[in-house]
Amino acid sequence: MLLIDRYIIRKFLFILFYTSLAFIVIFIVVDLVEHLDEFLANKASFGDAVLYYIYYIPYIVILTLPINMLLSSLFSLGSMAQYNELIALMSSGVSLYRISAPLLVMALFISIISGVAGETLVPKTNRLRLDIWRYEIRKQKRIMTGTRREIALQDRGNREVNIQYYDGKHQKASRVNIVHVEGNQVVERWDAHYMIWVADSSGWKMNQVTYRVFTDTGEVVQRIPVMWYTDTHISPDDLLELQIKPEEMNYSELNRFVDKMLYLGADARKWLVDLYLKISYPLANFIIVLFGIPLASRKRRSGPALGFALALMISFVYFLFLRTGQVLGHNGTLEPWLGAWIGNIVFGIGGIFLMIKVRK
Repeated sequence: MLLIDRYIIRKFLFILFYTSLAFIVIFIVVDLVEHLDEFLANKASFGDAVLYYIYYIPYIVILTLPINMLLSSLFSLGSMAQYNELIALMSSGVSLYRISAPLLVMALFISIISGVAGETLVPKTNRLRLDIWRYEIRKQKRIMTGTRREIALQDRGNREVNIQYYDGKHQKASRVNIVHVEGNQVVERWDAHYMIWVADSSGWKMNQVTYRVFTDTGEVVQRIPVMWYTDTHISPDDLLELQIKPEEMNYSELNRFVDKMLYLGADARKWLVDLYLKISYPLANFIIVLFGIPLASRKRRSGPALGFALALMISFVYFLFLRTGQVLGHNGTLEPWLGAWIGNIVFGIGGIFLMIKVRK
């Protein structure tokens, strides 16, 4: 069986390589056509354009890996079924479970590799790609002049500042939380409806403030219409500096970001769903192969075209579940973990059911 295992894995990896290559070419061509006007209008250099697409490749590979895994499992086992190789093996007493074992092991291994790459390689190349797009191609300045959302900064005096929305044009921060921490205890907290930078005072004018002091005996709450926040090193320029966006973070960075938002009492549902997705999405490579093996094992008179159409349809349904779960998790209809995992749960149960029902 080791010889058969190597044969199946070699066929699977051969198809996986060429389907991945095809999707890389398709994505790059589509993106180039879409952004060609901007490349030409900004007189982007050939070297910057090449680097931009080189850094784009890891993201494309990880994004399209589930559909490529499905195509590879359908075509590798499908061709064996087409040429009666599966029938010959099963007639000799080898079950489909044993035949599919090397594919499932390979799928699990690739899921782990894609998860590691999603934590290390992809965030780095994504940042480099977006830096090239923003600063070399679009010629944006390193300091933005627009707006920012969900800013978290460390201030002097063990204070943490969280801002839900910042308008750079008017130098106005809305829904502001400032927390003073000593050790592991919150000792003071300021919640301001908004604050505005006053250059003459080199400080922030906070409006509609709720001030809380936490002691061993309880909590003291004070409502303050207007107060000044001047003991700070945070200026409008600090708030406009381009920081790493949550969608560009790896798991550990996003986990710290979510913890900080929860600590400050901010709504972190959106990023909590995306945090769970960083685990569930790599595992989709295993789930989708588990689902595809029973479908591929049945001999059909149709050729590769129908197999490709079947893979596209299954992938579309999977991504529909994925996106629907993500949206429902973001708006609070589903628990964040369920929103991220619903696609894997449905397809995992479906794959197990098909594996049990398929002829051994």
